[in-house]
Amino acid sequence: MRTLGIRGALVVTVLLAGPGPAAAQGCQAPRVLVDTVLGMKYCTDPAFSGAVDALTLKLRQDARTARQAGRLVIYMSTPISPRGGGVEKVNVEIAAAVKARLEKVYGVGAWILDPGAHQMPSIGTRPPGGGDYMVMFTRVLAGDDGAGRDFDMAHFTGPGDMRAFFGCSGDDITGCLGRWLAGRAAADADLKRIADNPDTRRAFLRYYAMRASAAHSAGAHDEWNIFVRINRKRTLGDQISMFFDGRAASPAEMETEISPGYEVR
Repeated sequence: MRTLGIRGALVVTVLLAGPGPAAAQGCQAPRVLVDTVLGMKYCTDPAFSGAVDALTLKLRQDARTARQAGRLVIYMSTPISPRGGGVEKVNVEIAAAVKARLEKVYGVGAWILDPGAHQMPSIGTRPPGGGDYMVMFTRVLAGDDGAGRDFDMAHFTGPGDMRAFFGCSGDDITGCLGRWLAGRAAADADLKRIADNPDTRRAFLRYYAMRASAAHSAGAHDEWNIFVRINRKRTLGDQISMFFDGRAASPAEMETEISPGYEVR
Protein backbone atom coordinates (compact mmCIF):
# COMPACT_ATOMS: atom_id res chain seq x y z
CA MET A 1 0.00 0.00 0.00
CA ARG A 2 1.31 3.44 -0.81
CA THR A 3 1.95 6.15 1.80
CA LEU A 4 -1.33 6.89 3.52
CA GLY A 5 -3.32 9.92 2.50
CA ILE A 6 -7.01 10.48 3.22
CA ARG A 7 -8.06 7.70 0.82
CA GLY A 8 -5.54 5.19 2.10
CA ALA A 9 -6.39 5.94 5.71
CA LEU A 10 -10.06 5.32 5.03
CA VAL A 11 -9.36 1.92 3.52
CA VAL A 12 -7.02 0.88 6.33
CA THR A 13 -9.50 2.06 8.97
CA VAL A 14 -12.15 -0.17 7.43
CA LEU A 15 -9.83 -3.13 7.02
CA LEU A 16 -8.78 -3.04 10.66
CA ALA A 17 -12.30 -2.65 12.01
CA GLY A 18 -13.68 -5.51 14.03
CA PRO A 19 -17.02 -7.21 13.37
CA GLY A 20 -19.86 -4.70 13.09
CA PRO A 21 -23.29 -4.80 14.73
CA ALA A 22 -24.60 -7.23 12.13
CA ALA A 23 -22.14 -9.84 13.34
CA ALA A 24 -24.14 -10.65 16.45
CA GLN A 25 -27.63 -10.28 15.01
CA GLY A 26 -30.10 -13.03 14.21
CA CYS A 27 -33.24 -12.62 12.12
CA GLN A 28 -36.50 -11.26 13.47
CA ALA A 29 -39.74 -12.59 12.00
CA PRO A 30 -40.86 -12.46 9.28
CA ARG A 31 -37.23 -12.38 8.14
CA VAL A 32 -35.39 -15.67 7.72
CA LEU A 33 -31.72 -16.49 7.27
CA VAL A 34 -30.68 -17.17 3.67
CA ASP A 35 -27.32 -18.66 2.72
CA THR A 36 -25.49 -17.87 -0.53
CA VAL A 37 -22.96 -19.60 -2.75
CA LEU A 38 -20.18 -17.63 -1.03
CA GLY A 39 -21.22 -18.73 2.44
CA MET A 40 -22.46 -15.23 3.27
CA LYS A 41 -25.80 -15.24 5.10
CA TYR A 42 -28.42 -12.49 5.22
CA CYS A 43 -31.78 -11.90 6.91
CA THR A 44 -34.44 -11.65 4.22
CA ASP A 45 -38.20 -11.23 4.03
CA PRO A 46 -39.76 -14.14 2.07
CA ALA A 47 -42.33 -11.70 0.69
CA PHE A 48 -39.57 -10.20 -1.47
CA SER A 49 -38.25 -13.49 -2.86
CA GLY A 50 -40.06 -13.01 -6.17
CA ALA A 51 -38.70 -9.48 -6.60
CA VAL A 52 -35.21 -10.68 -5.67
CA ASP A 53 -35.37 -13.48 -8.24
CA ALA A 54 -36.68 -11.18 -10.97
CA LEU A 55 -34.07 -8.46 -10.46
CA THR A 56 -31.30 -11.05 -10.17
CA LEU A 57 -32.31 -12.52 -13.53
CA LYS A 58 -32.49 -9.08 -15.18
CA LEU A 59 -29.12 -7.84 -13.96
CA ARG A 60 -27.32 -11.09 -14.73
CA GLN A 61 -28.75 -11.00 -18.25
CA ASP A 62 -27.72 -7.33 -18.66
CA ALA A 63 -24.14 -8.18 -17.62
CA ARG A 64 -23.98 -11.20 -19.90
CA THR A 65 -25.36 -9.21 -22.82
CA ALA A 66 -22.57 -6.68 -22.33
CA ARG A 67 -19.96 -9.45 -22.19
CA GLN A 68 -21.34 -11.08 -25.31
CA ALA A 69 -20.96 -7.71 -27.04
CA GLY A 70 -17.27 -7.78 -26.11
CA ARG A 71 -17.51 -5.11 -23.40
CA LEU A 72 -15.75 -5.15 -20.02
CA VAL A 73 -18.17 -5.25 -17.09
CA ILE A 74 -17.65 -2.98 -14.08
CA TYR A 75 -19.60 -3.02 -10.82
CA MET A 76 -19.82 0.42 -9.20
CA SER A 77 -20.50 0.69 -5.48
CA THR A 78 -21.68 4.15 -4.36
CA PRO A 79 -23.45 4.83 -1.01
CA ILE A 80 -27.11 5.79 -1.47
CA SER A 81 -28.39 5.67 2.12
CA PRO A 82 -28.50 8.99 4.02
CA ARG A 83 -26.97 7.26 7.04
CA GLY A 84 -24.60 9.62 8.87
CA GLY A 85 -25.83 12.93 7.46
CA GLY A 86 -26.06 12.34 3.73
CA VAL A 87 -29.02 13.11 1.48
CA GLU A 88 -30.39 10.18 -0.51
CA LYS A 89 -31.37 12.12 -3.63
CA VAL A 90 -27.98 13.85 -3.67
CA ASN A 91 -26.28 10.46 -3.37
CA VAL A 92 -28.33 9.19 -6.31
CA GLU A 93 -27.08 12.16 -8.35
CA ILE A 94 -23.52 11.46 -7.24
CA ALA A 95 -23.83 7.80 -8.29
CA ALA A 96 -25.02 8.87 -11.74
CA ALA A 97 -22.13 11.34 -12.01
CA VAL A 98 -19.56 8.73 -10.98
CA LYS A 99 -21.03 6.29 -13.51
CA ALA A 100 -20.84 8.92 -16.26
CA ARG A 101 -17.22 9.68 -15.39
CA LEU A 102 -16.25 6.02 -15.41
CA GLU A 103 -17.97 5.59 -18.77
CA LYS A 104 -15.90 8.48 -20.10
CA VAL A 105 -12.66 7.10 -18.61
CA TYR A 106 -13.12 3.53 -19.84
CA GLY A 107 -14.99 4.33 -23.04
CA VAL A 108 -17.56 2.40 -25.04
CA GLY A 109 -15.69 -0.84 -24.44
CA ALA A 110 -16.98 -0.95 -20.85
CA TRP A 111 -20.42 -1.40 -19.32
CA ILE A 112 -21.11 -0.26 -15.76
CA LEU A 113 -23.66 -1.66 -13.32
CA ASP A 114 -24.84 0.99 -10.86
CA PRO A 115 -26.75 -0.88 -8.13
CA GLY A 116 -28.32 2.33 -6.83
CA ALA A 117 -30.29 2.61 -10.06
CA HIS A 118 -32.09 -0.68 -9.43
CA GLN A 119 -34.61 -0.52 -6.60
CA MET A 120 -37.22 -3.08 -5.53
CA PRO A 121 -40.71 -1.78 -4.79
CA SER A 122 -42.21 -1.90 -1.31
CA ILE A 123 -44.83 -4.50 -0.48
CA GLY A 124 -47.62 -2.63 1.24
CA THR A 125 -45.90 -0.50 3.85
CA ARG A 126 -42.82 -2.76 4.04
CA PRO A 127 -39.78 -1.66 2.06
CA PRO A 128 -37.10 -4.19 1.06
CA GLY A 129 -34.27 -4.47 3.55
CA GLY A 130 -30.52 -4.47 3.14
CA GLY A 131 -30.45 -8.26 3.45
CA ASP A 132 -32.91 -8.63 0.55
CA TYR A 133 -30.69 -6.51 -1.67
CA MET A 134 -27.51 -8.28 -0.60
CA VAL A 135 -28.90 -11.74 -1.39
CA MET A 136 -29.77 -10.43 -4.84
CA PHE A 137 -26.42 -8.73 -5.47
CA THR A 138 -24.46 -11.69 -4.12
CA ARG A 139 -26.21 -13.85 -6.70
CA VAL A 140 -25.59 -11.30 -9.45
CA LEU A 141 -21.90 -10.81 -8.63
CA ALA A 142 -20.88 -14.33 -7.66
CA GLY A 143 -22.87 -16.29 -10.22
CA ASP A 144 -23.83 -19.92 -9.83
CA ASP A 145 -20.36 -21.16 -8.84
CA GLY A 146 -19.18 -18.20 -6.75
CA ALA A 147 -16.41 -17.27 -9.21
CA GLY A 148 -17.99 -14.07 -10.52
CA ARG A 149 -17.32 -14.78 -14.18
CA ASP A 150 -19.57 -11.97 -15.44
CA PHE A 151 -17.46 -9.16 -13.93
CA ASP A 152 -14.03 -7.72 -14.67
CA MET A 153 -13.72 -4.89 -12.14
CA ALA A 154 -15.29 -3.34 -9.04
CA HIS A 155 -15.13 0.41 -8.37
CA PHE A 156 -15.81 1.54 -4.79
CA THR A 157 -16.65 5.21 -4.59
CA GLY A 158 -14.44 7.22 -2.25
CA PRO A 159 -14.25 10.79 -0.94
CA GLY A 160 -12.44 12.04 -4.03
CA ASP A 161 -15.25 10.76 -6.26
CA MET A 162 -17.80 12.49 -4.03
CA ARG A 163 -15.93 15.79 -3.88
CA ALA A 164 -15.58 15.86 -7.66
CA PHE A 165 -19.37 15.92 -7.94
CA PHE A 166 -19.51 19.09 -5.84
CA GLY A 167 -16.52 20.66 -7.58
CA CYS A 168 -14.67 20.60 -4.25
CA SER A 169 -11.43 18.88 -5.17
CA GLY A 170 -9.14 21.72 -4.07
CA ASP A 171 -8.72 23.61 -0.80
CA ASP A 172 -11.49 24.77 1.56
CA ILE A 173 -13.65 21.68 1.18
CA THR A 174 -16.14 22.70 3.88
CA GLY A 175 -16.49 26.18 2.42
CA CYS A 176 -17.04 24.73 -1.05
CA LEU A 177 -19.69 22.33 0.24
CA GLY A 178 -21.38 25.14 2.14
CA ARG A 179 -21.60 27.25 -1.00
CA TRP A 180 -22.98 24.30 -2.99
CA LEU A 181 -25.63 23.66 -0.33
CA ALA A 182 -26.64 27.32 -0.22
CA GLY A 183 -26.96 27.43 -4.01
CA ARG A 184 -29.11 24.31 -4.24
CA ALA A 185 -31.18 25.28 -1.19
CA ALA A 186 -32.46 28.32 -3.03
CA ALA A 187 -34.51 26.07 -5.31
CA ASP A 188 -34.88 22.89 -3.22
CA ALA A 189 -37.09 22.90 -0.12
CA ASP A 190 -35.56 19.70 1.29
CA LEU A 191 -32.03 21.08 1.08
CA LYS A 192 -33.18 24.45 2.40
CA ARG A 193 -34.40 22.76 5.58
CA ILE A 194 -30.96 21.20 5.95
CA ALA A 195 -29.15 24.47 5.24
CA ASP A 196 -31.30 26.47 7.67
CA ASN A 197 -30.79 24.11 10.62
CA PRO A 198 -27.33 24.36 12.22
CA ASP A 199 -27.34 20.69 13.31
CA THR A 200 -28.38 19.22 9.97
CA ARG A 201 -26.08 21.61 8.11
CA ARG A 202 -23.15 20.45 10.24
CA ALA A 203 -24.11 16.80 9.63
CA PHE A 204 -24.25 17.50 5.88
CA LEU A 205 -20.81 19.12 5.88
CA ARG A 206 -19.31 16.36 8.03
CA TYR A 207 -20.74 13.61 5.84
CA TYR A 208 -19.69 15.00 2.48
CA ALA A 209 -16.33 16.33 3.66
CA MET A 210 -15.25 13.29 5.71
CA ARG A 211 -17.63 10.31 5.45
CA ALA A 212 -18.99 10.26 1.90
CA SER A 213 -17.41 6.99 0.90
CA ALA A 214 -18.01 3.27 0.50
CA ALA A 215 -15.99 2.97 3.72
CA HIS A 216 -19.07 4.11 5.67
CA SER A 217 -21.71 2.09 3.78
CA ALA A 218 -23.12 -1.17 5.16
CA GLY A 219 -23.97 -2.48 1.71
CA ALA A 220 -20.55 -1.54 0.34
CA HIS A 221 -18.87 -3.47 3.16
CA ASP A 222 -20.73 -6.60 2.09
CA GLU A 223 -19.97 -5.91 -1.58
CA TRP A 224 -16.26 -5.59 -0.77
CA ASN A 225 -16.35 -8.93 1.02
CA ILE A 226 -18.21 -10.51 -1.90
CA PHE A 227 -15.39 -9.58 -4.26
CA VAL A 228 -12.75 -10.72 -1.77
CA ARG A 229 -14.38 -14.15 -1.58
CA ILE A 230 -14.73 -14.29 -5.35
CA ASN A 231 -11.05 -13.45 -5.77
CA ARG A 232 -10.07 -16.21 -3.36
CA LYS A 233 -11.77 -18.66 -5.71
CA ARG A 234 -9.99 -17.38 -8.81
CA THR A 235 -6.40 -17.96 -9.83
CA LEU A 236 -3.77 -15.28 -9.55
CA GLY A 237 -3.85 -13.17 -12.68
CA ASP A 238 -7.55 -13.89 -13.21
CA GLN A 239 -8.90 -12.04 -10.18
CA ILE A 240 -11.43 -9.23 -10.44
CA SER A 241 -9.71 -5.84 -10.25
CA MET A 242 -10.81 -3.75 -7.28
CA PHE A 243 -10.53 0.04 -7.10
CA PHE A 244 -11.25 2.44 -4.23
CA ASP A 245 -11.63 6.17 -4.99
CA GLY A 246 -9.99 5.63 -8.37
CA ARG A 247 -6.94 3.87 -6.89
CA ALA A 248 -6.22 0.23 -7.61
CA ALA A 249 -6.39 -1.85 -4.44
CA SER A 250 -3.21 -3.56 -3.31
CA PRO A 251 -2.93 -7.38 -3.43
CA ALA A 252 -3.52 -7.50 0.33
CA GLU A 253 -6.65 -5.34 0.09
CA MET A 254 -8.05 -7.48 -2.73
CA GLU A 255 -7.93 -10.56 -0.52
CA THR A 256 -8.78 -9.05 2.90
CA GLU A 257 -12.33 -9.02 4.28
CA ILE A 258 -13.67 -6.09 6.28
CA SER A 259 -16.39 -5.74 8.94
CA PRO A 260 -19.77 -6.95 7.65
CA GLY A 261 -22.67 -4.69 6.81
CA TYR A 262 -25.87 -6.72 6.51
CA GLU A 263 -24.17 -10.12 6.54
CA VAL A 264 -25.03 -12.24 9.58
CA ARG A 265 -22.05 -14.02 11.12
